[in-house]
Amino acid sequence: MSSKEISSSPTTIAKTEITLAVLPWQITGEAESIQIVMSGFTEDLITNFSRFVGLAVISNFSTQSLRAPFDPQVLRQLGADYLVTGSCRQHGEQVKINVQLVRSSDFTIVFANHYSETLDTLFDTQDEIIRQIVSILQQYIDYDLLSYSYRKKKVQLAAYENWLLGMDHLKKGTLDSDLQARTYFESALRIDSGFARAYTGISLTYFNEWSCQLWDRWEVSQRGAHKYALKALEIDENDYVALAVCGRCFVYAEAYERAEVCLRKSLQMNPNDARNLIRIAFSLIFLGYAEEAIELYEKAVQLNPVRKDAYLPYGATFYFEAGNFEKALELGRQVDLANAWVDFPAFLAAASYYLGQETQAHHYWRQYLEAFKNHIILGEETQAHQALEWQINVNPYRDGKTQLNKFWAYIGGVNYSPPAAEQLMHQDAYFSVKGEFWELCYQGETVAVKDAKGLHDIARLLTEPEKAIHCVELIGATIEDGSATLTLDAQAKQNYQNRLRRLQIQIEEAEMYQHSEQLVQLQEEYDQLIDHLSGALGLAGKARKVGSPIEKARSAVTWRIRSAIKKIESQHPALGRHLSQSIKTGTLCRYQPELDVHWII
Repeated sequence: MSSKEISSSPTTIAKTEITLAVLPWQITGEAESIQIVMSGFTEDLITNFSRFVGLAVISNFSTQSLRAPFDPQVLRQLGADYLVTGSCRQHGEQVKINVQLVRSSDFTIVFANHYSETLDTLFDTQDEIIRQIVSILQQYIDYDLLSYSYRKKKVQLAAYENWLLGMDHLKKGTLDSDLQARTYFESALRIDSGFARAYTGISLTYFNEWSCQLWDRWEVSQRGAHKYALKALEIDENDYVALAVCGRCFVYAEAYERAEVCLRKSLQMNPNDARNLIRIAFSLIFLGYAEEAIELYEKAVQLNPVRKDAYLPYGATFYFEAGNFEKALELGRQVDLANAWVDFPAFLAAASYYLGQETQAHHYWRQYLEAFKNHIILGEETQAHQALEWQINVNPYRDGKTQLNKFWAYIGGVNYSPPAAEQLMHQDAYFSVKGEFWELCYQGETVAVKDAKGLHDIARLLTEPEKAIHCVELIGATIEDGSATLTLDAQAKQNYQNRLRRLQIQIEEAEMYQHSEQLVQLQEEYDQLIDHLSGALGLAGKARKVGSPIEKARSAVTWRIRSAIKKIESQHPALGRHLSQSIKTGTLCRYQPELDVHWII
């Protein structure tokens, strides 16, 4: 391999992030046989460059159709500081590649190199190209270099080619193309069963069906997206796309802490993939992080300027949840509602209502009712209360916190009266211990859960709905509060809180990947830290009496009840969700059922 580097003295860049655009390879000669391979080569470079913190990479959606890379108008539209461009020519089994790194401000060639490879070794060249270009750019910004970010497991070329064809179909965004993509990904796995990205590809085909709101296949699509994303993570736990898909699935399962672990890790693995930023941001609004979702949306628009219109409905939703109703409407009015998700017009209706534009609010609400009729009940006569209940139920906001609440109350009062509490279905259920296991039945589904202290606490609460039970009573001891005191300075308290947060995330990850031994160790450390900290801190973080037994009891009961609910939720999501919403913990614990359930203990 020969190489030649052309260097010059680049001007200083007074910012902390460099924007890079990887342009389509210019293929010369008889190149039909490697067209799809080079397309994948380009996309892989974009993905791998984008994993470096401090290096923002323009999405391939904005660059894939460019044919005049040095057109000033094109460069202004991209807004890139540097361009990676090159050419490719095939001679028999040899593939000759020329690569250039060009500074867009003056079209100076900062770096150039020549590579000669075979098709089988072509993708080994990616690592060298990335290392060489990053070493040139590293003088400008401080990179947080993740060593695993651009190294990938070796994969057979035939499997990779099938994956590329699948991804090409996936980008077309139709149901037929998704099904065709799935066949290619399945072919890739028949060749190489350990190819994580093929599992991710299958997950995305189901994810697209789910996102496109095929309501007759909603549960099938959601399960498929989750199942294959988990398979990808079993092979590569740093697959950032699979992590984002799992995060969305956990949000809709109302496993919010687990969802946040996946989403945060996905963002850490790749902070610069525009499509994935939108996936993450859309999930974050359900977790209550509207401002952060806006930041990710704005970054995605910068990284994919040519396709920014596709992100408008997301931006409008994020600004709405952040309370910026004017901006939400400004973006929402630019959206083709025929191509938005079903209840998007309802968000515009709510924004209009909050701005005092009631006529406009009802206009958008009627558009939502029409979309609901066409896509959800498939042409049947629309009942306004059905459409409202559907929107409330389909959006999994954590703790029910959303800007939509007041609008729902308003529009519900206009259109229908909600059913009275006594009309709710009365249910029978049981919660009984049998040896080392508890047999739990709810809504006709029965599961067995291994015995734990938290299950005994829950059973005690279920026996007396609405009654406040002191945490000491649940512990089963009579104690007196101590009198000595211990104070923690602000830094020590912050260190404890940071460690607890890290332990919570590690516990969620260990549960997700079923690392049993690690999970036991982490939970033991968490319990010990809680026990120690509860003796020093009281409500609102104030200094508390040393070894306060009441505080220890409160912390212990809260932790073991919440842990038990998580275990239940993993086997019986509906019961876990009911208990999570109905059980209040603290010094006084209480079961306040959302539905009238008759428990047999």
